Amino acid sequence: MRLYVGRSAIALAGAVATALLVSSGATVATAQQPAPPKFAPQSIVWPTAKDGYLLGSCGNASCLAEVQATHDGGKTWATAGKTHNPLAMSGEPGLTSLQFASATFGWAYDPYLEVTKDSGKTWTKVQVPGGDAKVLQLLAAPDGTYVVTSGCAIGTGICDDRPLKVWRAPAGKSTGWQQVKVTVAADDNVLFAADAHGPTVYLLTASFTAPNRLSTLRDGKVRSTSTLTCADAEDAIVTDLATNGPNRIFALCIAHYGRGQSEKTVMVSGDGGKSFRYDAVPGTLGLGSQLAVNADGAVMLTTVTASLVYNRPALTKSWRYDQSWLENSEHIHDLVWQSATTAWLVERDAAYTPDTQLWVTRDAGKTWQKSGVHQ
Repeated sequence: MRLYVGRSAIALAGAVATALLVSSGATVATAQQPAPPKFAPQSIVWPTAKDGYLLGSCGNASCLAEVQATHDGGKTWATAGKTHNPLAMSGEPGLTSLQFASATFGWAYDPYLEVTKDSGKTWTKVQVPGGDAKVLQLLAAPDGTYVVTSGCAIGTGICDDRPLKVWRAPAGKSTGWQQVKVTVAADDNVLFAADAHGPTVYLLTASFTAPNRLSTLRDGKVRSTSTLTCADAEDAIVTDLATNGPNRIFALCIAHYGRGQSEKTVMVSGDGGKSFRYDAVPGTLGLGSQLAVNADGAVMLTTVTASLVYNRPALTKSWRYDQSWLENSEHIHDLVWQSATTAWLVERDAAYTPDTQLWVTRDAGKTWQKSGVHQ
């Protein structure tokens, strides 16, 4: 983190010196005002190809989180509004992520919860459903908003005696939460994926000790449940879930992971999770983290510990990656498609540093460039 130590002391010394000079009749040049803190992006979403939103801050916990918006596909960005909470450091109160169900309706969350209904201009605090302490995961879908909550106090980690809960609010609403009837252990990882144009939501309960359970939801009700088994079942975990159309499900598995290495497999289903085929990703560098699939079938996945983005273009079986555009071991996250060829991600975390960076590819992952938030 870049520390601005001693700024108050320097300002005080300057004020004293100025007062002495003015009292003696000397001419004093007016000092240039310091530039306002720059916007550091933390989370990015694209509810439409034209409408994008960024959650960010000034790069330290003293600032409230701010939302920047574009309505011209990313050519220009402007401040939409500010939330009531700052960005959250690990185990601390605040906000971490952003999701929008449409161009106007969205959420900032983890561990607190806020909602906007006017494209980010104004934000309203929302009580965590069920009186729980924090939100761990959220999906803003055409079917409604789904959240995973925990009763464990913020900063206390996992409470083994308190299972997690899944809730749903109707589309466009921030009230009327109903608990979804799925069983989630305290240490399970819940992953969501939603059909962008339909009512179906997929919920995966990824467990370290039990089979992974894939549930198909509509209107908050479980329609079917199946088991998802990674290729190396005894030493594998599922880290992300995605969909790009009716009955099309993608899951990212990693196995034999450790010391910055893992065997990565993308599992693909075309029948709503009844069966899967395995697509091994070449190379073991990096731990597979996030998965994103566009409407044409192009697949991207990010890794932690290696700062790599693997991608498989649509209608091909070949994977590729380029490690020349990022320094090793930087945290990259919030991988999201904007269109068939354009995708974005964020480097570093704005709760810890003002030096986060937005990256964009406009050729489906072949090359990446830095992108500033131009107002």
